Amino acid sequence: MTRTIIYRYMGTNGIIESPVHLEDIYYVRLVQLVADKGMVLTDGKNKVKSIRISEADESKWKEVKA
Repeated sequence: MTRTIIYRYMGTNGIIESPVHLEDIYYVRLVQLVADKGMVLTDGKNKVKSIRISEADESKWKEVKA
């Protein structure tokens, strides 16, 4: 499983999500999880290949064989 930190910046003209952290700008930190080949991510109910979630929800997801 690949884990990437994504920063969500909210401006007056929309939202930008990027792995680049900008200093002194308000952001919300997310985690992007991507399953390895032949695997899927599950929270016990849903199965997905990739997902962006809050860091607090990361422990709910695990990688299993597809």
